[in-house]
Formats: sequence, C-alpha cells, structure tokens
Amino acid sequence: MRPLAAVPAALLVGAVSGAAGTLLHQQWWGLSLAMVTGLVVLAWLPPGVVRLAFALGWWVPVARGALERPAGGFLISADTAGWSFLAGSAVLLLAALATVASGRRRPADRSGDHGVRRTAT
Repeated sequence: MRPLAAVPAALLVGAVSGAAGTLLHQQWWGLSLAMVTGLVVLAWLPPGVVRLAFALGWWVPVARGALERPAGGFLISADTAGWSFLAGSAVLLLAALATVASGRRRPADRSGDHGVRRTAT
C-alpha cells in the first residue's frame, strides 16, 4: 500500500482514537489506555505523512473537546486528568511533526563504501 493511500485511513483511526480518549480520559484506565495506544500506534507507523495524519486525526477531537460546548461546559476539564490528556496529545502531535523529515527517502549509498570511513593519508 502506498503511503499516500494510507493517509485517509490514518486520519480516521486517529480521529476515532482521539475521540475515544476524549470521552474516557476521566477514568484512570481510560487515560492510560488512550495514551499508551496513541504512543504505540505512532511508533508503529512509518515516519512521514502517515504518522502525521494519525496525529492530526487524534488532535482534532481532542482540541474540540477542550473548547466550550454550546450548552456550556467542556469534555476535557481543567483537572489533572484533563491536563495530562492534553499534554500527552500535544506530545503525540509534536513527535509526529518531529519525525516527518525522517520519512523522506535518503539517497542510495555508494556501492563501494559499506560504512567504512576513509581518512586522507
């Protein structure tokens, strides 16, 4: 599967995961499960656009949950669990952003090098 074809799937999985974490983060097991799952999926995905799509998909429902609802109140409250979830979600997004460049293709190694460093004599 080409990386660009996986972007919509990564966005969807990230959005569903972020929404589930937003709804369950008040329970200690929900917060733990959401953060561990997010980190494992982020580490499992290849660096680059797909990883960034997952993190952006995750961040959308989390950011929406931190905004005030029309009826008043928040899905993510300003308590320890809420701030921990927001901080963990920010770490996910920053980790994905930091590894975007490492997903680019590197130039092919020269066939004669084999990792040996040569010095001028």
